[in-house]
Amino acid sequence: MMCPAETPEGQACGLVKNLALMVYITVGSAAYPILEFLEEWGTENFEEISPSVIPQATKIFVNGMWVGVHRDPDMLVKTLRRLRRRVDVNTEVGVVRDIRLKELRIYTDYGRCSRPLFIVDNQRLLIKKRDIYALQQRVNAEEDGWHHLVAKGFIEYIDTEEEETTMISMTITRLRPDEAYSETYTHCEIHPSLILGVCASIIPFPDHNQSPRNTYQSAMGKQAMGIYVTNYQFRMDTLAYVLYYPQKPLVTTRAMEHLHFRQLPAGINAIVAISCYSGYNQEDSVIMNQSSIDRGFFRSLFFRSYRDEEKKMGTLVKEDFGRPDRASTMVRHNLSRAKLDDDGLAPPGTRVSGEDVIIGKTTPISQDEAQGQSSRYTRRDHSISLRHSETGMVDQVLLTTNADGLRFVKVRVRSVRIPQIGDKFSSRHGQKGTVGMTYTQEDMPWTIEGVTPDIIVNPHAIPSRMTIGQLIECIMGKVAAHMGKEGDATPFTDVTVDNISKALHKCGYQMRGFERMYNGHTGRPLTAMIFLGPTYYQRLKHMVDDKIHSRGRGPVQILTRQPAEGRSRDGGLRFGEMERDCMIAHGAANFLKERLFDQSDAYRVHVCETCGLIAIANLKKNSFECRGCKNKTDIVQVHIPYACKLLFQELMSMAIAPRMLTKGLKNAKGRK
Repeated sequence: MMCPAETPEGQACGLVKNLALMVYITVGSAAYPILEFLEEWGTENFEEISPSVIPQATKIFVNGMWVGVHRDPDMLVKTLRRLRRRVDVNTEVGVVRDIRLKELRIYTDYGRCSRPLFIVDNQRLLIKKRDIYALQQRVNAEEDGWHHLVAKGFIEYIDTEEEETTMISMTITRLRPDEAYSETYTHCEIHPSLILGVCASIIPFPDHNQSPRNTYQSAMGKQAMGIYVTNYQFRMDTLAYVLYYPQKPLVTTRAMEHLHFRQLPAGINAIVAISCYSGYNQEDSVIMNQSSIDRGFFRSLFFRSYRDEEKKMGTLVKEDFGRPDRASTMVRHNLSRAKLDDDGLAPPGTRVSGEDVIIGKTTPISQDEAQGQSSRYTRRDHSISLRHSETGMVDQVLLTTNADGLRFVKVRVRSVRIPQIGDKFSSRHGQKGTVGMTYTQEDMPWTIEGVTPDIIVNPHAIPSRMTIGQLIECIMGKVAAHMGKEGDATPFTDVTVDNISKALHKCGYQMRGFERMYNGHTGRPLTAMIFLGPTYYQRLKHMVDDKIHSRGRGPVQILTRQPAEGRSRDGGLRFGEMERDCMIAHGAANFLKERLFDQSDAYRVHVCETCGLIAIANLKKNSFECRGCKNKTDIVQVHIPYACKLLFQELMSMAIAPRMLTKGLKNAKGRK
């Protein structure tokens, strides 16, 4: 019922589940026809029986409600299932017989997971080849389709509880009457690959991968760029990533056809070599062909939409779109309004960068505020600017009105993203990596045929992760490219590596996909044979342009006076416990003080030398006083982090007095 591969990593692992491909959630049906049927077929109500009969009979439950008992449950279950297969009883109805507890549970409610299975009778499928042939020959898609198979009794829906009472064969070949255990089969899977969910169904040969890799790909497949909808040019989504030249994969699964992955693909068939080359593809980084990038390899578009609307601030007063007037408007001086038209919007085709205003809006200043400020300002600037770390071009502007007759606007900004060092890519087998270096075509290795790879992956990524599916995909992709047809990588089929290798050998290549290559820097042949072929790669939405962050100075938190956190707030980079421990181990005391104190939340307090408590200081008048011991002379200045000062004050609020012992501390009783 649930996909065995598709579940999140981390905290929600195993808790968030995804449905398998053919799973159907029941919509529910009336229980009344079932209750009538039970009454007609010998179900005894509590009024008709004595309590002594109940232990010998089978209890009947409908949607969890005990409705009576029955003395011949075998006959009742067979009749119910026969009627369900003839669609005289709703196909969603679940019939569960628990022999140990002597219970028959019938469900008609909504929200249950159920899935279709072929019905097996006497070790034979009820559906025959002639029925499948008739399906293939039909002219109209609506005529004699799926519902016809269900109505004929070839297929039935089994829910999670009823599945516990069935014996399901994975394939037709297991239905062998001559074997003893085969006599117990009641159903057969339509295809074993239907146990997978949508995201796991696009992985080629997932049955040849270590299971966590399929889980990783199920998550990364959602982050891959492609054409996410056909009308993306007319939509104003908050964020959108669109690949320039998506390709349908050379190696596909049968599920992809039904999921329309070929119509809206999310990746490119790249020529991938698995090799160590120059050392810049260590630790899950990859080397990419710069000449391929220049020709448009994995180039993409990034769209971000900004929106705003006018709001009423009273009966007559409202916000207005327009270019803010410096003479009458309190403006923010760090923003540039040069790109705005008179209507307050940046026109399509305008190139914009960080801190450029793209939607100009002003709000009136209330009379109460105006009295306390300079009288020349009547409005306040509430414009929306581009994010400070982004650049792009205004792609589309949508100006319309809402239900209240007030204007609202959406502005979409477009930017071109070219692959560069630091961008993230992944195969369909959970083998993710960032670009570590780009080389032009003349510096990349080449084969005897003159083929240069687009991507070079480190061979150390393969043995420990056991993603053999990627290697099989590569050699099958080589065969598919040479023969001009797609390769079938559907899981749980009879495709073997030997068969693919023989087909590759017939195409004139080495059986296992190895090729002789030459060093791009020296022109000499590489000592080792290199595994090379087409592999479907995905560009993920994690790009270095959206991650890069540095700060010399910037905003601090109000409470702790430490630097703010996060790239969007222009925050600082945390110098954590482990970094601190490294500096202590190095003995770099001055550097440690600079990071943790001078560049963070340096603060000074005045401390009484007599009692060690924080004293009151008025530096303008040069007067100091300790409220605790009335000392006005023996007071020293101490540098502490502001967070430490907050801690001391919090302790003081709990009647705990932290005392700072300075070098010349003098106690009132003469103790030092």
